[in-house]
Amino acid sequence: MTKRATTKLVPPVGRTRRDFLRLSGLTAVALGGSWSLTGCGLFGSEEEKAAGGQQLTIDFVPVEVLDPQVITNGMWILSRGISEGLVTQNEKGDDVVPGVAKEWKLSDDQLTYTFTLRDDAQWSNGDPVVAGDFERTYKRLFTPASGSAGGTTLGANSYQSSTAIKGAEEFLSGVLTDWSQVGVKATGDRELVLTLANPNPDFLLALTHPALLPLPMNLVESKPKDWQNPPNFVSNGPFTVTEWVANSRLVLVPNEKYWDRDKVKLSRIQVNLVEPSAAATGTVSYENGETDLTLLTGADVLRFQKDAKLAEELKQTENYSILYLAKLRSEHKALEDVRVRKALSLALGRETLAGIQPGQQPGVSLVTERTAGWDDSIAVKENVAEAKALLAAAGYPGGQGLPPVRILLGVTDTTLADAIIDVWTKQLGIKASLDHVESGVYVERRWAVQKGNYIGYYYGTFAGLPTWATMVGSLWSPKNVQELSLPSDKWQQYQGIQENKDLKPAEKSAQLQAILDTSSSDPAKEMAALVKKAAAEPDDDKRIDLYKQAAKIREEQYLYVPVLWQSLYHAVKPSVEGLQLRAYPDFFYFKPLGVRS
Repeated sequence: MTKRATTKLVPPVGRTRRDFLRLSGLTAVALGGSWSLTGCGLFGSEEEKAAGGQQLTIDFVPVEVLDPQVITNGMWILSRGISEGLVTQNEKGDDVVPGVAKEWKLSDDQLTYTFTLRDDAQWSNGDPVVAGDFERTYKRLFTPASGSAGGTTLGANSYQSSTAIKGAEEFLSGVLTDWSQVGVKATGDRELVLTLANPNPDFLLALTHPALLPLPMNLVESKPKDWQNPPNFVSNGPFTVTEWVANSRLVLVPNEKYWDRDKVKLSRIQVNLVEPSAAATGTVSYENGETDLTLLTGADVLRFQKDAKLAEELKQTENYSILYLAKLRSEHKALEDVRVRKALSLALGRETLAGIQPGQQPGVSLVTERTAGWDDSIAVKENVAEAKALLAAAGYPGGQGLPPVRILLGVTDTTLADAIIDVWTKQLGIKASLDHVESGVYVERRWAVQKGNYIGYYYGTFAGLPTWATMVGSLWSPKNVQELSLPSDKWQQYQGIQENKDLKPAEKSAQLQAILDTSSSDPAKEMAALVKKAAAEPDDDKRIDLYKQAAKIREEQYLYVPVLWQSLYHAVKPSVEGLQLRAYPDFFYFKPLGVRS
């Protein structure tokens, strides 16, 4: 959850990814919470109420940018219905329905998609939405900045390389500089042709990721510093932004130029930008009848379940996210030994952990069982006796000589992290402790090489499409695994190259790849080869089998350790109509929502 390169706007010129994260105060999904913490309500001034119309208020985490090409919380509020892509997800999130594209066709070789755009698709300023908008947007997305695609870290370029658009990853890395060789071509105002590097059965669903939302490029290019700020902001979805006050609120109103305006019921949405700690515990307004829909966590879910009336208003989205641990890099070599990492995973006590809070299952793999074709061949099978033997074989019998194992996290609720520490202490006899830090410190520390005998894991959650290409190719991707497998000294060298502003993109990419090729672990390289082979495999059964092999190798490295598969809970008033909850980071779309008076 899913940790884990920026576009032209963020970070500003001359600043690195770390500068951006530190200065913006962004918090990551890997802090242990969902991408967004939301709720809806009937608020607004007396004047607004008197004016009539259906109004909602939503609590959301602070939004730093409204640019879907940068991984931030803002990308998920945009994809709820401020911006609209070629296609959108259906109610269940397992297929797509037309968006800006009214229809499309696929070539016989399964590589070329030709999209026909709607004649009446418009930006909120009245300009038509044309295929050239998508081509220019994607060129901006794929233009090199300070890194590469495929990451899951806040501030990173949001393109997921498993989408497999021809030449996209190479253009983004700077290896390819000829845009005509990238598989994106507007062949007319109403026709967009996207060509893939290899067949991707999940491509249409992949197009619903916020990275591939269109931008009003005329405005982006003419007002590079101000295009996101009202009254400049322009959208093409059901809603547009009329007010944005940092750390306070976003105000949304219907886009009167939207092609399906008659289906939009809400007249105003106020998005209150609040810190996660406040959003995660803010049920008072809901129970007072001031809020119509809110996200619940932990103790609040238990309390709602035990109350007969409140239980009827509780909605569960199963297997929404994965709680995981990721190895921290350290000067101490204990966790460089796979036996130690495996021991900690085999003695994690997932069954016990799953019973601590409602809606949780043992997270036996980084691929959830919602993924079609999943089976337990890739599942972790816990065994405390084996874990103890592994520790002894690694030179730490009974945990003796092993430095305290730390869990680094930056979220308010430490319940599950505390429980992990308790289980390890009891089952393995090791010393373990929590390193609970402010979110900005967390973001910095998880990239660093820890000093002295500090060893441990950072704690995070991630959610994404339940497809093999996403779960194995994008989330904890081959590149992520190779990077995490690097010895600490090589990682520091790798970081130095990443932050070298004097290197040209192609030269930087070549040097980074050379380190991965020579210094990442053999299993990590084997995983990467299998994922590459899987992506090019046209036979679906064979493709899934290759992904499974890659996933199993990843699990057996224990660099990323799955802990729990978690459900999501919302409290929803009966007055809310049209809510379609999906197991995806934006949760639901605004378009079908209404409120019965």
